[in-house]
Amino acid sequence: MNADLLDVKFKDFLLLEKGLASATVAAYSSDVRLFCVYALKHSSHTPENFSQQDVENYLVEGGDNTSGSAARFLCSLRAFCAFLRMENLREDDPTAKIINPKIVRDLPTVMSEACVEAFLNAPDLKTHTGLRDKAMFETVYGAGLRVSELVNLSFDSLNLTDGFMIIKGKGSKERMVPLDENACFWIDTYVNTLRKSRDPKKICPFVFLSAKVSQGPKPMTRIAFWYRVKVYAKELGIVSNVTPHTFRHAFATHLLNHDADLRTVQMLLGHSNLTTTQIYTHVATKRLHEIYDRTHPRA
Repeated sequence: MNADLLDVKFKDFLLLEKGLASATVAAYSSDVRLFCVYALKHSSHTPENFSQQDVENYLVEGGDNTSGSAARFLCSLRAFCAFLRMENLREDDPTAKIINPKIVRDLPTVMSEACVEAFLNAPDLKTHTGLRDKAMFETVYGAGLRVSELVNLSFDSLNLTDGFMIIKGKGSKERMVPLDENACFWIDTYVNTLRKSRDPKKICPFVFLSAKVSQGPKPMTRIAFWYRVKVYAKELGIVSNVTPHTFRHAFATHLLNHDADLRTVQMLLGHSNLTTTQIYTHVATKRLHEIYDRTHPRA
């Protein structure tokens, strides 16, 4: 099969059969294209006949061999092998006997509660940008959202009366996330004042608008929110590497510090695997030690 056609059909398989997000589809497709070029160049093998040895050689020679990148590559290639079998282009799976590398996870950067409070109080509420940023900070920290979930928050998925959102996360998996009173108040204030003046007919279905008005009401972007976080970090004199995702880390850690159980945090974050959530137990050690000292008979 023609390489370009194969790539198109593989993307359709990932999108329609696997239900993966567009960014994940692009990443998997890129991984597979690079591997196929490598296999053809080094062993003259095509997608229909590449071997386990080709995969192992590529992991050593051809790509980024850090544990996280290697694991992602193997996910991409396993999906590709499943696609090839579905298309009857091959019967075997050359990745079946390859063991996933053990991923070494870096501990996340976590802001203190006082630092988060400083961010929440930093925006100028008299401007569209400031009021929007205030509402976004309250929402991303109050609900532990990924930045993509934050900027893609639509009116259809938002219920301010009952205080919850329906969030579509990774793999198009939906979860219900509660909204605290502060987040509800500031979203409502933003939507019914300065946002309303920018988009009185609610042409844009997304809650948070870009500050640019030349092309009409447009949604806030991930890059733009990242930039706003950096602006406030500089104003507050914060030198640590604060990103939009840092607020999600803070959300999880602060919940654990205040006695939330790990399963609840897992559900709120939308993690499929509890192992992913467990990383936060390593950064919530102070509170865990306090609970241990207070409750254990031998402490």
